Amino acid sequence: MTVLYSPEEMLELYGIDELERMRPTPNPFWNRTRLEITWKLPVMCGITGNPRVAVQDMRLATREELGVYHDPSYIETMELFGNMGTAFASRFGLDTDECPVFPQMDKYASYPVGASIDAVMRVAEGEFEDAMSFYGGLHHATESRAAGFCYYNDCVIALKKYRERYPSNTVLYLDTDVHHGDGTQAAFYDDPNVLTISMHELSMGFFPGTGRPEDLGIGEGKGYSVNIPLPPLTDDIEFWKAFEEIVVPIWLSYKPDLVFWDLGGDAHMEDPLADLMLNMDTYQRLSKTIRQLVHLGNRKLVCVGGGGYNPVVTAKIWTMALADMADIALPPTLPADWIELCREHGLEVKRGGWTDRPHRMDCQHEPNIRRAVDEAIDKVKDLVFPYYGL
Repeated sequence: MTVLYSPEEMLELYGIDELERMRPTPNPFWNRTRLEITWKLPVMCGITGNPRVAVQDMRLATREELGVYHDPSYIETMELFGNMGTAFASRFGLDTDECPVFPQMDKYASYPVGASIDAVMRVAEGEFEDAMSFYGGLHHATESRAAGFCYYNDCVIALKKYRERYPSNTVLYLDTDVHHGDGTQAAFYDDPNVLTISMHELSMGFFPGTGRPEDLGIGEGKGYSVNIPLPPLTDDIEFWKAFEEIVVPIWLSYKPDLVFWDLGGDAHMEDPLADLMLNMDTYQRLSKTIRQLVHLGNRKLVCVGGGGYNPVVTAKIWTMALADMADIALPPTLPADWIELCREHGLEVKRGGWTDRPHRMDCQHEPNIRRAVDEAIDKVKDLVFPYYGL
């Protein structure tokens, strides 16, 4: 059985328009439209009512749990600004377009942490086969600084709590969000028990601008940070080539006890904030392959949603992954009431099915893109494979 974490309690913190009204700037990660559209699709598809899925409310993380990774002064600052004002916010990466200050933001940011901790622990203890939390994957936050829409790093906190409980177990943190998982990598940069693999876009001016093959880790953790940078316009063929040639052999060699997958929906070709060109078929293939690899080694799997800023596309990607995890067949077409809900929010649903058109690479750029991906693959193999006897 798969456990799925519901955002209903988190959404009740605000009225329909209150969150957007109180914010100084729009925020594509936390806005209510994204939360509602992505959550309602599995509900309206009947997945949440299927006996193979147990729906649990997200919960607030405790101060002690947040303190497993975050600096106490940062936690206090989050609580202060969530109740009062914005003075000195920039010291902590707050009150920016990406990480605005707003009422009760400390609680709002705490829910994904509580959900990820619960997901990891309940799967590890065998209560559930796997777990999905759409609103986790806040991989940019560091010990004392917010960044990239991320206030608290649920990935790091959940995995540190797991390692406290199971100190002899190993973890694969797999990040296919289009942005480099810099905060999570930094937290485990010297730890051989947490292997971080990030597939991400790397180009001039693209956030966060980190994640090169040479970033291998330090000390005992050297070789356990794996970065696969992809150039803009990377398509399904090149992405899949990198996954099969790098991720799969390292995964099989490392044999992790737990797989924590930051899925992301922002590498899709219709995402407004990135430049990769994946389509729905690749996302479905990815979720099926990851599930097969997990079951092949009798491992545990927790998936978090991560980024994705086209709510229609992101909802489809996350729901498809959830259906694959729970082994539930999706309806052949998108629910009519969900399409209508999207329209009420001013969103266009271009196709009534789950798939989309394949991307055709521009012939002018194709040789350069394929060459850049091949060079990245070769460099990662040269630098990383010796640590795994490959």
